[in-house]
Amino acid sequence: MSLISLTTDMGNSGFYAASVKAAILGALPGATIVDVTHSIRPFHVSAAAFTLKNVYKQFPEGSIHIVSVDALNSPHSRVLAIQTEGHYFIGPDNGLFSLVFAHPPAEVYEIILAPDPASLAFITKDIMVKSAVHIAKGVNLAEIGRIYKNYIQLTAWQPIYNDASIRTSVVYIDEYGNCIFNLEKTLFEQVAKGRKFEIDVKRNPIEIISKTYNDVGGGELVALFAGSGLLEIAINRGNIAELLGLKEGDSVLITFED
Repeated sequence: MSLISLTTDMGNSGFYAASVKAAILGALPGATIVDVTHSIRPFHVSAAAFTLKNVYKQFPEGSIHIVSVDALNSPHSRVLAIQTEGHYFIGPDNGLFSLVFAHPPAEVYEIILAPDPASLAFITKDIMVKSAVHIAKGVNLAEIGRIYKNYIQLTAWQPIYNDASIRTSVVYIDEYGNCIFNLEKTLFEQVAKGRKFEIDVKRNPIEIISKTYNDVGGGELVALFAGSGLLEIAINRGNIAELLGLKEGDSVLITFED
């Protein structure tokens, strides 16, 4: 049985996502379709990459992941197909995949399937679904695409650090308003060396790393390394993004005691 996941910016109120699923089931009646999310903010490539990066490894090997975010059709639109780490990925050539994988895939293919004239404005339903169906039926990527080396690559934000401090930036804000930063626990511990520290969040200091949100009282700030392995700063039972006006790209400074 084929398993196809969908990550899109189509939203849940219209017919677009349902139309894509109907097209999959029309070609693969036994397919299992998993909606990762259709609520990525329109054209928000980094949020789509963060979401996919943190979920795809939990799917069984052989899964096919369609990622349709910022997938506008134009004469220059390209759809990519990638096989790596036992999974297949299909999505637009907009830099998204360069933010997903820790190591660049060995081979990236540009899909060369002929578009349906009736679906020229909806490449997700047409080209991406067609590609997923071919893959599910055992067709090699080389049969539906050609090696493509000049795909768009984006540079992920990296924290800036020295022995005395780390400046880290918000890379994702979840549905609860919790802010996730581009700081891995290993780097934090490498710089901290067991020293006391202060995280300055809009002039609100945090001096401990908690294990759970409930380690602090309701309405209090909390910092922890959650499921993504990245630093997360939140307000227990509150929305820190709204209350403190944090947005993606904003940074906080972590300073360490001499």
